[in-house]
Amino acid sequence: MPAYTLRDDDPESLRAFVATLGRRDPKTVAAYLATLRDLVAWLATQPDGSPFRPNLLTVTALEGYFDHLAAEGRQPRTRARALTAISRFCKWAIDDGQLARNPAHAIERPTVPTLSPTELTKDQRSILKTLVERQDSRRLTAIFALGYWAGLRISEVATLRVDHCVLNQRAGAITIVGAKGGKTRTIDLHNEARKALYAYLNLNASEAEAREPDSPFVFTSQRAAALRRRNQPDNLSARGIEHLWHQLKTQASHTSWPLIQDVTFHDLRHDFAHRARAAGWTLEAIAVYLGHQTKDGAPAIATTARYTLPTRTQIREQLTSLPG
Repeated sequence: MPAYTLRDDDPESLRAFVATLGRRDPKTVAAYLATLRDLVAWLATQPDGSPFRPNLLTVTALEGYFDHLAAEGRQPRTRARALTAISRFCKWAIDDGQLARNPAHAIERPTVPTLSPTELTKDQRSILKTLVERQDSRRLTAIFALGYWAGLRISEVATLRVDHCVLNQRAGAITIVGAKGGKTRTIDLHNEARKALYAYLNLNASEAEAREPDSPFVFTSQRAAALRRRNQPDNLSARGIEHLWHQLKTQASHTSWPLIQDVTFHDLRHDFAHRARAAGWTLEAIAVYLGHQTKDGAPAIATTARYTLPTRTQIREQLTSLPG
């Protein structure tokens, strides 16, 4: 099922706005829709707030809506995301000639406490790598390696194309096209990632987990042929990878399960950034490798810094060495 579905009662302006978000992550579009639907529902309770139209979005209206969210106990992070969604909608409405200015710019963005970044412990890394090894699956090994050893997003693994992989028995590089924000980057692979991907791509076509040879994608859906007949992408979806990830973790022992039950595939990307930083990489190098870049191609250091902030555990351990 898609990450979002338009409803018959969605205002036409929301439908038109969503139509312009084709290249965005479906989960992002779903989050925008959820916020805007909530805003429309709240406006309908206000005088002259229905039917919805973009010019109802005034500074006064938005101040009332965000006061409403705060009164409901919505967390600062949730309110900040709501402001982003509304601001993007207002920008679209301005471009479409339905608003003269963006009222969201007058709303103070909530201060969002920085979350401790995810860095896996030595035990968590060992458990996950052992689980992958025990599966004896070249497909799963390659998927895991691209997250753990290359820091790829789950969507980047899902949409990786064969013609964007340049691999041999000694070196390898991949090109990520149209990643988050529509960016493209080419990265050299760590030897562990290179070996795993090369081994998978060179499976004999007769082997059970070999990729669909007629597909342009590295990781193909079990319904690849049927999807192509319907002119649909035949790659293994991000949801499919999440399902494989969950299945892998359920193979953990009773004692190991509590340690890895909450680890997501995306946590591998965060952990990669921590390990790269510990290995002496600069923030600029990590930013370029992970695809944290601005529209003009410059490294987005602020984003990468959030990935590599010291955790509370690390700071607590450093307290013991604090001189008096």
